[in-house]
Amino acid sequence: MRRNRRTSVDLPAGETAALLVLGAVFLAGGAAGCLAAAGIRGDAGTALRDYLSAYLALAGEGGGAVSFAGALWEQLSFSLCTLLMGFAAAGLLGIPALFAVKGFTFAFCVACFCRLFGWAGLGPAAFLFGLPALLWAPALFVLGAQAMGSSRSVLRRFLGEPVLPAFCQAGYWARCALCAAALALCVALEYFALPALVGASARMMG
Repeated sequence: MRRNRRTSVDLPAGETAALLVLGAVFLAGGAAGCLAAAGIRGDAGTALRDYLSAYLALAGEGGGAVSFAGALWEQLSFSLCTLLMGFAAAGLLGIPALFAVKGFTFAFCVACFCRLFGWAGLGPAAFLFGLPALLWAPALFVLGAQAMGSSRSVLRRFLGEPVLPAFCQAGYWARCALCAAALALCVALEYFALPALVGASARMMG
C-alpha cells in the first residue's frame, strides 16, 4: 500500500533552536550597531550628517533612485551567503556571524538617522530600512534556520552518522522558493516604491 508523499514547507522542529540562536546574535549585532551610532561625534558626525542631508535633499527633489542591480545585490547577498554556508559544516559558525553583521548594519543605519536628525530621522529610516525588513527579515531567518540544520546534518554525516543532508529533502527547496519570492518582492519594493516614499518623508522633514 503506497503512502501519499507531501512536501512540507514548515521548518522542522529541530530548527527552533537555530532560530533562537540566530535571533540572539542578530539582536546582539543590533545592540552593537546602536552603540556605534551613538558614538559618532565631531568631524565624523558632521561629515555623515552632511552626506545624509544631501541624500535626503536629492530624494526630496525626486532623485536618489537606486539601481536595479544595487537593490538586487543588497537583498540577495546575505541570503545567498547563508544558503551556500548550509552546504558545509562551517556554516554552524559562519551563519551566526553573518546574522550578527546583518543585525549590526541594520541597526547602525537606522540609529544614525535618529542620532543625527532626532525623531525626524525616524521617518526616512523607517521607509529606507524598516519597510524592506518586513520582507527580507522573515525570509533570511527561515533560510538561516534551515541552513543551520543543513550544516549540522553535514557535520553529522562527516562524523560517520548515516544522516541524509537536509538539502536533499524537497521541503528544503520549497522553503527556499518561498524565500526567493519574498526577496523578489523586496527588490521590487526598493526599486519602484522606496524612492518616492523616502522623497515624501524628506520633504516633510524639510
